Amino acid sequence: MPDAIVLSHEEQLARLDRDCPEASPYAHVLGDPCADQLAASAPFRAEYRAALGIRPGQKLLLITSTWGPDSVLGSSFDVVRRALAELPYDEFRVLAAIHPNAWYGHGGWQIRTWLEPCLRAGLLLPPPAGDTWKAALCAADAYIGDHGSLSLYAAARGLPGLLAGFGEDTVAPGSAMAWLGGRLPRLDPFAPLAGQLARAVAVPGAAERVTSRPGRSAALLRALCYRRLGLPEPPSDCVPRPVAVPPGPGAGRGPAGPPLYVDAAVAGREVRLRRYPAEPQGHGTAHLGPDPHAVADAAEPDPRWRGRADVLLARAGADPAELLARYPGCALVAGPGGRLVLRDGREFAASGTDDPALAGSVLLALLGADADPRGEVALRVGDAVSALRLTRLGG
Repeated sequence: MPDAIVLSHEEQLARLDRDCPEASPYAHVLGDPCADQLAASAPFRAEYRAALGIRPGQKLLLITSTWGPDSVLGSSFDVVRRALAELPYDEFRVLAAIHPNAWYGHGGWQIRTWLEPCLRAGLLLPPPAGDTWKAALCAADAYIGDHGSLSLYAAARGLPGLLAGFGEDTVAPGSAMAWLGGRLPRLDPFAPLAGQLARAVAVPGAAERVTSRPGRSAALLRALCYRRLGLPEPPSDCVPRPVAVPPGPGAGRGPAGPPLYVDAAVAGREVRLRRYPAEPQGHGTAHLGPDPHAVADAAEPDPRWRGRADVLLARAGADPAELLARYPGCALVAGPGGRLVLRDGREFAASGTDDPALAGSVLLALLGADADPRGEVALRVGDAVSALRLTRLGG
């Protein structure tokens, strides 16, 4: 029998009394240090979002997977690809927090190989060592989870969620996780993901199920350890500290953005764009409009996307005429400084955005709607609206 059995909640002590009463004298309800650290970190949500590369107006979807066949990756692996494919690129970021047992069971090379197309499409995949997953919990707007502890922590933070996997036979009846599993909706593998996320559920009372000693776990654990060691406890306070700000998301990322499919809607002098990573698209395309156009970097390594692109992004010093000649399916070349060159030879200059891909998509959308592209239009991307001006060059 161990000297001490540390529990986070009175509910666990009641189950221990029922199922193993001889262990009860050694049990101590000392709370949950992770839950306390998450609570201490909550005021720094803006700092964590900035470090993870979440722009103003974007939402962060946290996909959390424990290990085993009933986990998200074990039972619903495709949910990661679907999140990247179906959620608008400018409006959402997706982060996958995968249990260390899965990382070390399969190996980091295997995990990254399985998810490589999603990584190229913008997936954030923190390594198993470190606390980035805690920062992501504080930064997230919604989650898709399973019976792992991160689902419970996310619910305790008040996030709306869905379950894409749940080990009914693994979860102890009467536990906090069983309670949560009975209240969260299950992910439908066939229904559009965006609509399901809009109906995700925040579960009131989840925080009270995680810990019976909120904010006190570190102090109680230290006191227990020093008592067992027979040493005087330090006089300083022992309080939970916020998780460190994670490293930025740019390290290891390719210099070119992913190829995109773009839905464009023109209403008067307003153009609304929704962009979706092209590579992870599957057979379900209900999230795409009837006539999306494709955008790719002219230096995109995969020739499929260069050949399919309606808009090619030229690198500095590239000749738009040469690119148009090389790629006969391309309608427009967007270059640095907002220079836009059409196949028929017309040229425009765009101002009001630093992203030539957006300017190229706006021009293509206006021409497709038989609208005069010259002058100012309102560009709507997600909830953000900006003024974009297109000026005809050379008469």
